[in-house]
Amino acid sequence: MALEAVKVAVRVRPFNQREIDRQAKCVIKMDGQMTMIYNPDAPNEDPKKFSFDYSYWSHDGFRMTPDGSAEPVRGSTYACQRTVFDDLGQGVLNNAFEGTVKQ
Repeated sequence: MALEAVKVAVRVRPFNQREIDRQAKCVIKMDGQMTMIYNPDAPNEDPKKFSFDYSYWSHDGFRMTPDGSAEPVRGSTYACQRTVFDDLGQGVLNNAFEGTVKQ
């Protein structure tokens, strides 16, 4: 059994209705594995920066399909559920069944 290090991922979700009604502003930006949090009350202040194994942007850049799922629009960095599963979920499933299925 091959051991792997813990992977840490973050994902920015779309605003919920309460946040939309309150006209909330997104204070997070992502660039590759880097996640930056900005202080909306101090726009000249440097952002807090954090590095993760995966930083997924799902706040905007998508459209809803007729079946109710979201898909990225052209040119967006939106991370759909398939992307997250391919990066993380498949490995979790493989490890969960390792040892229970005779190889």
